[in-house]
Amino acid sequence: MKRFFQRMLNAVKGFGFKQWFLLILNVLLVGGSIGCLLGLGAISSTLDTLTAAGRFQGQGDIRFAQLACYLPVDDGKSENDIRSFRQTLEDQLVAQSLEAPEGGRLYLDAYSGAAQVTVSSDNGGNASVKAIGVGGDFFYFHPLRLRSGAYIKSDDLMDDLVVLDEEMAWRLFGGTDLAGLTMYINGQPFVVSGVVAREADFATGEAYTGDGGVFMSFSALSRLQESADITAYEIVMPNPITNFAKGILEDTFPVGDGDVVENSSRYSLPHLWEVIKGFGQRSMRTNGVIYPYWENAARMTEDYAAMLLVLAVLLAVYPLLTVLVLIIRDIRRAYRFAKAKIPEKVDEAVEKRREERLEKKFEKKEKEGKPDGGSEPS
Repeated sequence: MKRFFQRMLNAVKGFGFKQWFLLILNVLLVGGSIGCLLGLGAISSTLDTLTAAGRFQGQGDIRFAQLACYLPVDDGKSENDIRSFRQTLEDQLVAQSLEAPEGGRLYLDAYSGAAQVTVSSDNGGNASVKAIGVGGDFFYFHPLRLRSGAYIKSDDLMDDLVVLDEEMAWRLFGGTDLAGLTMYINGQPFVVSGVVAREADFATGEAYTGDGGVFMSFSALSRLQESADITAYEIVMPNPITNFAKGILEDTFPVGDGDVVENSSRYSLPHLWEVIKGFGQRSMRTNGVIYPYWENAARMTEDYAAMLLVLAVLLAVYPLLTVLVLIIRDIRRAYRFAKAKIPEKVDEAVEKRREERLEKKFEKKEKEGKPDGGSEPS
């Protein structure tokens, strides 16, 4: 090893301008490629909304997948559809010999829909906003940071609780410590359960363009607006083999012209390759699906991740070709050396062997010419 580095050092000392230029160029290209891969890794961990499967799995042995279904605005689901699907899913999991541990759960899900509402408070603040009606464990999938109060949950006794984001809290009340205060949605009284901070990542900042948000139970939203439908369904479920979870979801939760997305593998190489192949077509939506802001943020990070992957590969091409050329050159040199030296070495070995045989033959004759084991007469 020491001799190898010494040879490398001697070779570098003998570099001319061309060799130094190519060396620096390759170092910069390799550094750029590594930088792109590091950026890809950073982007893949940007969104907390894509981490539910890992958090739910914890230290368990069963592998889980996080999936999402997005439905056309004119072909949404009802809460009865969700309950029916849950029963079908549980039967499917039992049929596959997958059972929840004692006191635990085998899957986690959430659903949501949106509708335009008018909100107001006794302070005189009012606004027209798009409220998100949620159900299941919505805030497990979307762990927005609480500024005050608490989340709303599917097992709350009453469905008249709401969660505001900071912007809406300031707009209606001029503050964020609002738990227990009353506000009005379409003229109906609701109680503020908590105030949350919006996601701070760059992608959500671009995807969420509203003037403040309101989260309420879907049952309450459907009372205020009968036409409200569930257009987003999210689930974490067992995925013992690749595509097991997605296959069950597609078979038992029909989405029509909607989309089924496996969030657990959004930044895998096969999926990013699909994103690259679909470049230019991903922006065209012809199936009537309007993505919620968190899915738009995820798709934005996918695009960035795919771009960084392409750049990493392109930047690495020239250094790899350079290494390949050097390897081929060394192999050819070794071949020419071997072609010239091996016959010479073989001839030397043959000649040495022949001489050894002659020496042994001569020694044998000498021994045979001496009586009594080779001792000479006195």
